[in-house]
Amino acid sequence: MVAQISDSNYETKTQEIAKQILATTQEKNRSFLGQLQNQMRWDDKLLDWAMASPGLRVQLFRFIDCLPGLRSKPEIAAHLQEYLTTEEVELPEALKKLLNFANPDSVPGQLAATTVAPAVETLAHKYIAGENVKQIIKTLEKLRKEKMCFTVDLLGEAVIAETEAQSYLDRYLELMTKLSQAAEKWSSVAQIDEAEGEQLPRVQVSVKLTAFYSQFDPLDVKGSQERVSDRIRTLLRRAKELGVAVHFDMEQYTYKDLTIAILKELLMEEEFRNRSDIGVTTQ
Repeated sequence: MVAQISDSNYETKTQEIAKQILATTQEKNRSFLGQLQNQMRWDDKLLDWAMASPGLRVQLFRFIDCLPGLRSKPEIAAHLQEYLTTEEVELPEALKKLLNFANPDSVPGQLAATTVAPAVETLAHKYIAGENVKQIIKTLEKLRKEKMCFTVDLLGEAVIAETEAQSYLDRYLELMTKLSQAAEKWSSVAQIDEAEGEQLPRVQVSVKLTAFYSQFDPLDVKGSQERVSDRIRTLLRRAKELGVAVHFDMEQYTYKDLTIAILKELLMEEEFRNRSDIGVTTQ
């Protein structure tokens, strides 16, 4: 026998099923939004922590560099712990607790990988223009289409040897050269390329004094000033030839007085004192 179901029963049953589907969908949406909001909070937290701690900032960017090659959560967890729990990194309490696991294969280890790695990756996409000059140029051209100007700095500014400091300078000289060559092909955008009837530099870079001398130390004012100034002069002379603006980042409070002292003396030299393409960023 086949039971007959009235139209009203069909309608009732259909409404019940629809309500169940709607409830499930809403629950999934709430769960997804909650995860998204939580991830966004971690992005913001990581950015704040990185800006406050040079050691953490350097290690985060080193982790970003190896992240694409990691294939599993235990690998990610192991590298997170290795990169972010070194002596030179002052971890905030929340991150310290998250990375305090005994085994990368454990549930706490996989939780750390699931929580931190996506936030780091999102942070990288937001604030890193590219892994090479070609990618950087592509990003900058997108910004210009949106009538946004830029200043570019290089990662890896923490140097521990003079070979690294010289390499950092060489990388900047190469970056400025390639960006200025690309800029010659850019169409003019009055909103960002002109001010009070004058042309502004289309290419702008930011540098940190500590990256130009491995022994940069407030206790050695004279030595730091001599070694840094030579490399900065080279940078500024080349920037003038290329039409590139240079901004000096102030960095952490420890180096504030020495940074200002060096820049005040250097930028008052005859060849630099009337330049309008040099800036200092304080925070």
